[in-house]
Amino acid sequence: MSLRAIEGAEPAATTVLRSPVEHRLLAAGAQVEARGQWRVAFGLDGEDAFLETVAFADASHLAKLEVRGGAAPAERPDRAVVEVADDRWIVLCPWEQRAATIAELGAGDRRLALDLSGAWMALVLAGPQAERLLRRLGPIAQVPGSGPIAAVPGRVVRRGELLLVLVAAEYAQHVWDVCADLCLPLAGGPAGLDAVTRSHPDPLLAAS
Repeated sequence: MSLRAIEGAEPAATTVLRSPVEHRLLAAGAQVEARGQWRVAFGLDGEDAFLETVAFADASHLAKLEVRGGAAPAERPDRAVVEVADDRWIVLCPWEQRAATIAELGAGDRRLALDLSGAWMALVLAGPQAERLLRRLGPIAQVPGSGPIAAVPGRVVRRGELLLVLVAAEYAQHVWDVCADLCLPLAGGPAGLDAVTRSHPDPLLAAS
């Protein structure tokens, strides 16, 4: 089946969408609420203290749109662009903007723009020790860049003082568990995006 065969796939309005690490968040004591179609975790115990050193937060409810062909998509305050190959990118935007963003990015000289949100987990690293946590996760030579994240393929871009990490959803629970283990000696731990954006405002994350 070609990629174009799944380009028009759209979750039904009644579909409840969940992060691949939701049960990890619930086990950590997170509260969960519906935001649009997504169940989003927030309000974890200790998150403000973790942000003083290092915290990691799930951002999997962002839309993740694969774009192939044409010029590189432009960065915007409410849009992150992750290069996958010379003519392939993942564009992250608020979920509610995905249809309009697909139409925009698929116009003109583009070969393809489609929603592959379920294929990726997005993780945010925040706090003064975020770079240190990234180095512990794997040998990423530079940011933006790609390389092993917890021994699986990953990609990293910078959002101001934040680091945005993408890994395949099939590895989400593994990467989350490794982050939790590596944060312990740094006095860090998991946080909700609300707490992250209070201390590190970001239009992309705040809009979600």
